[in-house]
Amino acid sequence: VIREAIVMLPGDLFSRERLIRSYQNVSNLGFFQQPLPSPDVRPAANGADVDIVFRVEERRTGNINFGASLGQGTGVGGFLGLEEPNLFGRGKRGRLQWQFGKNINDFTLTYTDPSIRESRISGTVSLFDSRARFTVGDLGRRKQTGGSVQLGFPFLGSRYTRVFTSYSFQRIRYTEGSADLRARFSCSSCTRSTVGTSVLRDTRVGLPFATGGSFTSVAGELNGGVLGGTGNYRKVDLEGRWYAPLGSLGGGGQLGAGVQFVLGITAKSGFIFGDAGPFFTELYSLGGVQFGIPLRGYDEFAITPNGFDSQASGNRASPDAFGKSFAAFTVEAGARISQSFYLSAFFDAGNVYRTARQWDPARLFRGAGLGAAVISPLGPIGVDLGYGFDRLRNGQPDPGWQLHFKLGNFF
Repeated sequence: VIREAIVMLPGDLFSRERLIRSYQNVSNLGFFQQPLPSPDVRPAANGADVDIVFRVEERRTGNINFGASLGQGTGVGGFLGLEEPNLFGRGKRGRLQWQFGKNINDFTLTYTDPSIRESRISGTVSLFDSRARFTVGDLGRRKQTGGSVQLGFPFLGSRYTRVFTSYSFQRIRYTEGSADLRARFSCSSCTRSTVGTSVLRDTRVGLPFATGGSFTSVAGELNGGVLGGTGNYRKVDLEGRWYAPLGSLGGGGQLGAGVQFVLGITAKSGFIFGDAGPFFTELYSLGGVQFGIPLRGYDEFAITPNGFDSQASGNRASPDAFGKSFAAFTVEAGARISQSFYLSAFFDAGNVYRTARQWDPARLFRGAGLGAAVISPLGPIGVDLGYGFDRLRNGQPDPGWQLHFKLGNFF
């Protein structure tokens, strides 16, 4: 596992850049105490070569966890889970989780092998059974059962770029919800049959709060049609994240230690072609942080293809709030205090459009503010205070502040 993360081979010409990259890759594994000691570079006995020594101390990775949980759009509940990100000491990952509560009953079993039979091909198998009542937007209840299989391959031998292909099948049922949503998106017993392909390149360092590198993703899905099931549409999602270090404070010269300052830029877009049928959760919505595409400084579902909806709230979503394309951008200056605590100042801009043809990145709603995020026993939790510049009231400009709480949703 460690050797795969090191990008140097015995006999290679020494490269400080590749030495630092190897150190960052080993640190990103998440299996060792942080921060890692700096690698030792020692002259070899022959006087011509150097020996490089990485010192690591394995930390406990597997855990049985239970307690309270906070779901995106499903409110407070409990969870009971077993997770091991380093099964058999070979980097394989297994996860068994049950979330339960007044609004959710969610069972998930996942196994991931990052190197099937010692190759560079990865595989993931997931099974799930989920019952959820959304606490935002009066979206009602959703029951879904199914599974997925995914394979990943290195792209042209690259260490950082991979191609994934997947197949998933789900049985879905929507009940309750507002009368408008039920009339537009009726689904008493639907199925989704999906084939997906994606290309990902990930060179980020310092995770979970990246301090350098980039992440880019292009993903496409074919749903229904010749695959069977309800609906018949194609979906394309694009995402790019870029991080530039701005300096550090403290740390005594230790790589990755002390307070790390970083500038981050995120750009995301998505397009749906065809008939998504009753699957409104596959369509795009914008505003808030609890459901859909985040845009801080605005309430949930406030940004619609028809413009700003001053009546939108976390308790109500109009069928007209959902679109078939979107654009969203974020510029963020952050301070990573530690690997579990992060502060930021951000500027967001985005919009959602009725069709893919109407996509227009020059027509955006803007928000800015301050945020904080922490890795807690409940998972990643954050709070943001955003100022919405383009809010309206009775057709007149009415900019203002909005406080957001979020779970597992970092920009």
